[in-house]
Amino acid sequence: MARLLKTNAKAQFIDVTHAKPAVATQFLEQADWDVDAALREYYNQNPPQDPKVGEIFDKYKSPENPDLILIDGTLEYLSDLGYDPEELKSLTVAYVLESPQTGEFHRNAFVRVWLTLGVNTIQGMRQYVDEKQLLMERSVEEFEPFYQFVFEFVRGSDSRIKVIGFEEAIIYWQMLLDLRFPTSGERLQQWYEFVQETKKSITRDSWNMFFKFVVQVIENDPLSLSAYDETSAWPSVVDEFMEWLEESGKLQKSEDVVMMN
Repeated sequence: MARLLKTNAKAQFIDVTHAKPAVATQFLEQADWDVDAALREYYNQNPPQDPKVGEIFDKYKSPENPDLILIDGTLEYLSDLGYDPEELKSLTVAYVLESPQTGEFHRNAFVRVWLTLGVNTIQGMRQYVDEKQLLMERSVEEFEPFYQFVFEFVRGSDSRIKVIGFEEAIIYWQMLLDLRFPTSGERLQQWYEFVQETKKSITRDSWNMFFKFVVQVIENDPLSLSAYDETSAWPSVVDEFMEWLEESGKLQKSEDVVMMN
């Protein structure tokens, strides 16, 4: 099985890059046979050339730095794709193109990603983003890495910043989760209320673990949250949220739900 997986990975790498088998093996071994990671490193060392993709990037590039698309170019690019900057698909564009922060795309990643995907038109880019969005809507496994990316995207490229503000967090949670988990809607609104009241900044761990809390606890039993175990390794903010629900009378006990049924 392992040999077959490696053979498939090697074939995929060669199909995308047209590299020699020995080169494919070298990069895949360095990336522990993760095709995406191997392709990323390969193109970092061998910047891809595609006049059409380069021309698209150049349309939006910054006058001050030809290797960057900044806020004005980002807004124009999103407009040409047919997306509103405030809609979720604009975040998906940032995710696909490995944007480090709001309103910023790097030439190398932009060209590498679209060339790897075999896309070199605005129409093709829009089609890929639409399909990617649909896939993430259908699969929690596909959606979770995107969700985790958003924290880094909002936090920005300054590694000294470790948290995001509670107001920003709520805005992005609403964008990411409200439509994705409609059956958890009431509990999500209570979470936003709780975060608004406590005014605590959100760490990466709290951000990432809250998603797991939604999937494993809220979605499993929105009424009584019976899957919650206070001895589990939830971040303190989740434990405090559960206490807040109990103290405010917003949490139904499991036995109460049984009696109601």
